Amino acid sequence: MRKIKNFKVNLRVREISRVIKKLVNVPEMPTELEEAVQKGCYFYSKFLSLSVVYDTFAKDSLDFIYDKDVPPKWVARSIYFLTIGSGLSEEFKKNEQAFGEHTGKIVSAVAVDALEQGKNFLQRLTAGEASDENCEISRCIEIPADLYEEAIKIVPADKIGVALNEGIFSPQYSVCGLFYWIPSKNKKK
Repeated sequence: MRKIKNFKVNLRVREISRVIKKLVNVPEMPTELEEAVQKGCYFYSKFLSLSVVYDTFAKDSLDFIYDKDVPPKWVARSIYFLTIGSGLSEEFKKNEQAFGEHTGKIVSAVAVDALEQGKNFLQRLTAGEASDENCEISRCIEIPADLYEEAIKIVPADKIGVALNEGIFSPQYSVCGLFYWIPSKNKKK
């Protein structure tokens, strides 16, 4: 099991703005909203505490089964839990109108972008480990909620402060997923 706590992400303001633009359903974002998004990203980035815990298991070492999107000839899988912590949602609850009427949308977009960057970081890390074993990894596959309980028994999510209450993660902005390891076609010498 590997654990990485409090790694840094740089929020992608352009991506977040694009998401907000779709959520608000406007062809062009008003200047006030653009400024609110930029200020919101800067302010809320201080409350992100990205942490991940993951482990890799050989094909036959677990009873855990999730057969959707399984690549042929896989040899192992890395199961992970990723969270941004509870700081973002706690700060939002203190002042839900901090950046105007769209503050909730800004917070959601910030959380989604931070989680996406966390998955990308983990994918690069896992790909490096897999390449040492002459393997490649599949794309990231999110595990459905009905399998969270089974996954939490395998990978100790409590190590990064993630708990499962009635099928819902706490903190709210947390995800569970996996990568499949597939033998490389080009073997290293």
